[in-house]
Amino acid sequence: MDIRLHSHYQSLARAIDFTKAADAKAAPVVILHVALIGALAFRASPLFDALKPFTWEAAQVALVLVILLYIVFSLVTISIAGWVFLPKNPKTGKSLIYFQDIAAMCEVCFQSKSKQLNDNAIEEQLIQQIFAVSQIASQKMQRVKWALIVSGGAIGLWLVLLGWSIVANSIGQ
Repeated sequence: MDIRLHSHYQSLARAIDFTKAADAKAAPVVILHVALIGALAFRASPLFDALKPFTWEAAQVALVLVILLYIVFSLVTISIAGWVFLPKNPKTGKSLIYFQDIAAMCEVCFQSKSKQLNDNAIEEQLIQQIFAVSQIASQKMQRVKWALIVSGGAIGLWLVLLGWSIVANSIGQ
C-alpha cells in the first residue's frame, strides 16, 4: 500500500504543478495586454486626430473598426487569461485533503475524521483529490490556450494600430 500511496502523492503533486504552470502562463498574458493597451493609449493622439473631421472617409471607418476590434480582442484575452485564476471546484465538506472542504468543516470534526483514516481511506481521499486537481489543471490549461490564440489576434491588431499611429504622426508633422 505504501508504494501506491506514494504514487498517488506524486500524481497529486504533478497535477498541482500543472495548475501552477497554467497560472504562470496566464499572468504574463494579462500583464502584456494591459501594457499594450497603455502603450496604445499613449500613442493614440495621432489616431484620434485622424478621426476629428466630420466627413468620414473609408480610412476613418477602417480605423474605428480596427480600434473596436482591438479593444474586443484585448478584453476577451484578458478575460480568458484572468479566468484561469478562478477555478471552479465545488466544496463538498467531505475531503480531508482539499483545503476548501477542510475549511468548511469544524475543527473538531476535521481532527476526528483525520484520526480515523486508515490506508484505504487515505488512498480514496488522494484519488478523489488527484481527479479534482487534474480537472482544474485541464480547465486552466485550456483557458491559457484560448487566451494565447485570441492574444495573437489582439497583438496583430495592436501592431496595425501602432503602425497607423506612426504614419499618422509622421504625416501630421
